[in-house]
Amino acid sequence: MPGDETRRALPVEWAFVVHVRPGSDPEEGRVAGRAEHFASGRSERFESLPELLAFLGRVLRGLSEDVE
Repeated sequence: MPGDETRRALPVEWAFVVHVRPGSDPEEGRVAGRAEHFASGRSERFESLPELLAFLGRVLRGLSEDVE
């Protein structure tokens, strides 16, 4: 069933909500806001794309370590 396949490929444990602050322009390298990990509720503000990616990386690394 296609819905089941999508759920397996995109588990909710790996879902994030990203709130982008008005005035951000990712194409110009300006992005700021807040990201939240959907399953845990853990959130962090970011002032740049590297900060956003670092938060995502820390959360995802923690998920991978929990699986091992």
